Amino acid sequence: MEQLSQQVAKIAAQLQQEGKEPSLALVKARLGIATMSPALLQAYQAWRNGVVSVPNTAEPLSEQPSDLQADLARIEAKLDLIIKKLGI
Repeated sequence: MEQLSQQVAKIAAQLQQEGKEPSLALVKARLGIATMSPALLQAYQAWRNGVVSVPNTAEPLSEQPSDLQADLARIEAKLDLIIKKLGI
């Protein structure tokens, strides 16, 4: 039940980011469940009542590994070169 609750909360958060109102039908569709189950209904109601939330696991950009920052700098340099060659 706990894992399903976390999935429901995550999907609901994604729907909200897309500007959609998370409904049971939308959550069920994103989960890919063909039939309604009591566990899904309970998980959805728990999220709706604020009992379950999605933990914030995203790291701020400043705390990401330097490898990612180096990769990003390299990609930006390549993009700048492409733009220069295209004359944009």
